[in-house]
Amino acid sequence: MMRNQYQISYRTFIFLAAVLLLITLSCARITRFLDSADPYYTATYKKVCDKWSREARIHRGLEVELIVSATFKSNEFRRAYTDEYAKAYKLTSEEKKRFLENQLKAATHGHEFLMASFVPEKKWDDFNKSNSMWKLYLVNDQNERVTPVEVRKVKQLNAVKPHFFPYITPWKSIYLVRFPHNILTTKRPVINNDTKHIKLVITSVLGTAEMGWEFK
Repeated sequence: MMRNQYQISYRTFIFLAAVLLLITLSCARITRFLDSADPYYTATYKKVCDKWSREARIHRGLEVELIVSATFKSNEFRRAYTDEYAKAYKLTSEEKKRFLENQLKAATHGHEFLMASFVPEKKWDDFNKSNSMWKLYLVNDQNERVTPVEVRKVKQLNAVKPHFFPYITPWKSIYLVRFPHNILTTKRPVINNDTKHIKLVITSVLGTAEMGWEFK
């Protein structure tokens, strides 16, 4: 009888210990989840990303013909991007320095945008084609405009880009769009110290989408 009581008590103890362990582990998971509710590693990245990102749409009646988001890779954005990338990947100070140098060097090659687009028809997803149905322009506040020198489709989507550009989804195509610094005809900078705002214009027979950025 005593042996049976001992076995019951022992089994009860094991059961209670297992339940307690599960509760403890569950609480630990919840705590970690709450701690990581903000996915960013730096305090400023989201604010800077929001500042330099825009979204626009083209509607025809109730139908959506285009949803497009874009981030202008200004020097401010590139610096915030470097800080976030360095923290996420635990770069050394020297590695971070080289990463920033590469980012700022890339900015000298033109005004670059990361663009994510959704179109309901696959054949419309041709921004990178020379005979694309779409025309893209970068327009300044003097109504001077330039066309891209490069529109490159990013074919491989991984977890890195959605972390830095949260508007990216599996249903959108990703492009890097680069415009020249100078207007071809006048050789004047399309963006200079006096420029107050710019806009990225995406247009076709389906309609026109515009996204604007202000400089303060």
